[in-house]
Amino acid sequence: MAAKQPKKTKKVKIAKSSGSKKAIKKKSKSKTSNQLLPLLIVLIVTLVVFIPSLSNDFVNWDDDVNIIENVNLEVFNWESVKNIFHYKKGLVIGNYNPLTIFTFAVEKHFVGLDATLYHVNNLILHLICTFLVYRLMLLMRLSPMAAMLVALLFGIHPMRVESVAWITERKDVLFGAFYLGALCLYTRYVAEGLKNKKLVWFALGLFFFSLLSKIQAVALPLTMLAIDYYFKRPLSFKLIIEKIPFFAFSLFFGLLGIWGLSQQGSLADDVTQYNFLDRLLIGGYSWVVYLIKSVVPYKMVAMYPYPKALTWHFYVAPFIALGTVGAAFWAFKKEMTGIVFGFLVFFFNVVFMLQILGAGQGFIADRFTYIPYLGLFFIAGYYYDKLNKQDIKKANILKYGLMAYLVVCAFLSFQQIKTWENGETLWTHAIENVKTTTLPYGNRGFYYRERKQFQKALADYNSAIKINGSKGDLYNSRGKTYFDMNNVGPAINDYRKAISLDDKKAEYHVNLGAALGAQGNIGGALNALNAGIAVDPEFANAYLNRSLAYSQQDKFQEAIQDIDKYLSLKPNNSEMWYEKGLLERVTGNNSESIKSFTRAIQLDPRNIFYYQRGRTYAGMNQRDAAKRDLLQAQQMGVTIEEDVQGFLR
Repeated sequence: MAAKQPKKTKKVKIAKSSGSKKAIKKKSKSKTSNQLLPLLIVLIVTLVVFIPSLSNDFVNWDDDVNIIENVNLEVFNWESVKNIFHYKKGLVIGNYNPLTIFTFAVEKHFVGLDATLYHVNNLILHLICTFLVYRLMLLMRLSPMAAMLVALLFGIHPMRVESVAWITERKDVLFGAFYLGALCLYTRYVAEGLKNKKLVWFALGLFFFSLLSKIQAVALPLTMLAIDYYFKRPLSFKLIIEKIPFFAFSLFFGLLGIWGLSQQGSLADDVTQYNFLDRLLIGGYSWVVYLIKSVVPYKMVAMYPYPKALTWHFYVAPFIALGTVGAAFWAFKKEMTGIVFGFLVFFFNVVFMLQILGAGQGFIADRFTYIPYLGLFFIAGYYYDKLNKQDIKKANILKYGLMAYLVVCAFLSFQQIKTWENGETLWTHAIENVKTTTLPYGNRGFYYRERKQFQKALADYNSAIKINGSKGDLYNSRGKTYFDMNNVGPAINDYRKAISLDDKKAEYHVNLGAALGAQGNIGGALNALNAGIAVDPEFANAYLNRSLAYSQQDKFQEAIQDIDKYLSLKPNNSEMWYEKGLLERVTGNNSESIKSFTRAIQLDPRNIFYYQRGRTYAGMNQRDAAKRDLLQAQQMGVTIEEDVQGFLR
């Protein structure tokens, strides 16, 4: 029997890969296109809503302290940059956010006090944050539609306005950009299977810059743990250990922030009447208000003063807050990942803002929600995707409902931006909504006084004194208004009233000294100025005013010593260098006079500075130098007096 021959195997033709490559490339291109259009919609809508903010001005709500009057921003050089980043010299109202202040320094150097560029940069940073939110949602495997809804909620919610339209709150949009960038890198690291360790180190670098922008960034490592939970990394001590550098940065900057606030007494403002239990009640109330405002953004005001006494709302709110925590725990047990993750992001990022320690002029500030609301907005996008897989009709109801809500948000944000137009609009809006505190009246009064609308300023200061007549600041401010009106008598009365209420404020004594000097009472002026210096030896204006008093008594050496002291505190004041040059010339010290005028010119090349330096050179018979300066002054519009005209030939 013949053996069977084995069957021949057929050759299988392998299909060319060119077709499959084209399909993959086409699919990738389609995916990119599907992601790009929603992103463009997000950015364009956010830009349109916030464009009105570009025409806003500075407001007298920390913009003055951070930018206009900040001694570290008077000149832009290496020394000023070092001071900005110095842990003590860089503090502004007790806050250490040097990177934010550095951006202001750059802007001020190039455009001075034209507010437009500051607002443009705030908006650009907010658009970057909104883009990063969209990117983060995609990394968390939300659909482009869901990512778009979340990013739009983040971008145009009315509670964003304070962070974007208020120049000082560059802190929020700057720290947010670095914070969200770090979060995107870490999410990508986890989503891609923990392979690329470089992403974590890059995230650490961005985190560092975020902390230099605002202390609120300390919550990042906790938010990273929430990302771990979302991607179902097993909860273990290892998750914390691998984040030690992040927690170390958080601890260091957190302690630095608390120290800075304590240095300026900010931790005690308006909360000294409350014990720790009261502050817990305040924290619970803040929590509930933030939750409500995420859906119904009502009564958005620049400041929310602490209540004089806790009302029933503060006793009920903690139970509601605990109820939300209980609901989140129930969701955790039911493995409702989206709700739990969103809750954790909100909780981790808002918990340090609940004012349990107490800081600043008020609480429940809109700006504190800039990052925390991301967690709540995520829940909406997450459950849109979930419904879209289960019940398209319900998903569409949610989608169109959110779109209608976004239209309302756009309108409310557009309107809210108008309140930040200037100091008058800001504080008028506050007065309409907060009637029991003096600060809005005082700040609007300051706005009017700066613009020489003295009667309006007096009316506001009078209204504030009616609310609380025990605040020395109000009498001091009203006194300055009278002084600016050349009504010195009432000014002196108000300064003395302010001192009787609080004799530990150097400014009150110094203002009294200036007013007495204006009356010709030099002896009384010197007594008041000396009292101000005794209270605060670092109060620069005391030395300025005392130098004027000494000059009137022909005590020129004493006047020069006071100017030197002033310049040791404010070395970049060109006018004081000029005044010093004049006094040094009077005392016959021409060489030092030249140095002082030269420094004044370096800081601010004014025509009068060149002219007076030219006169000093003329007095020294240095003809070439005198001619050069006098010609320069003449070209800049100064009329050359007869006694030195000969040096022009």
